[in-house]
Amino acid sequence: MTTADDGLGFDFHELMASAQEQLTAIREVQRRRAQLMAHATVADRTVTVHVNAQGVVIKTEIDPDFLDDHDLEDLSGFVTQAAQQAAAKVAREGEALMESVRRAGAALPSLSEVIDGAPDLRDFAITPEQISTAPPGSAERSTARHPVAGRDPTTNTPSARGRRTVMSTGIDTPKERPWLT
Repeated sequence: MTTADDGLGFDFHELMASAQEQLTAIREVQRRRAQLMAHATVADRTVTVHVNAQGVVIKTEIDPDFLDDHDLEDLSGFVTQAAQQAAAKVAREGEALMESVRRAGAALPSLSEVIDGAPDLRDFAITPEQISTAPPGSAERSTARHPVAGRDPTTNTPSARGRRTVMSTGIDTPKERPWLT
C-alpha cells in the first residue's frame, strides 16, 4: 500500500477518499444544476421568458397590455432579448454551482504530482467556445463561419472531396493512403 511513509509525499488512501468526495460533490452539483430555471422580463414587464438549465425556452408570457405601449413588430425582438437574458442568468447560476467543485478539485494533487512523468490532466481541459447570440444573417454570423466537413469553408458548398467518406487510419502521408488521391 502507498502511504505518506513511502516517500511519495501523499497518502494514497487519503487521495482516493478525496477523489470520492469530489465525485460525490460533482454528482450533487449536476443534480442541482439540472433543476435550475431562470426567467427574464423586458418591455416594461410585458414580456417574460423562462428557460431551463440548458437555456432552452420552456415558457413565454406576453402581457395583454403589450400592445398598449409597444408595436407588434417589436415583439420578436423583445422575446429574443428576454430569452438571451434568461439563458445568461441560468448559465451564471450553473457556473456558480460548479465553482465550489472547481475549488475542491484544485486542492487535489495533479496526476503529475502523483505519478512521476505523467502529464497534468488539467492541461487538457477543454474550454468551450463562446456561442454567438447574433441572429441569422447578421454580420457577426457571416464573418464567423465554421467549416463543415465535406464543404468548402469559403462558399459552404460541397467540395470535391466532400462526397467521400474517409476513416482515419492513423497514417499521415498521402503516399501511404493512395485511395485518397
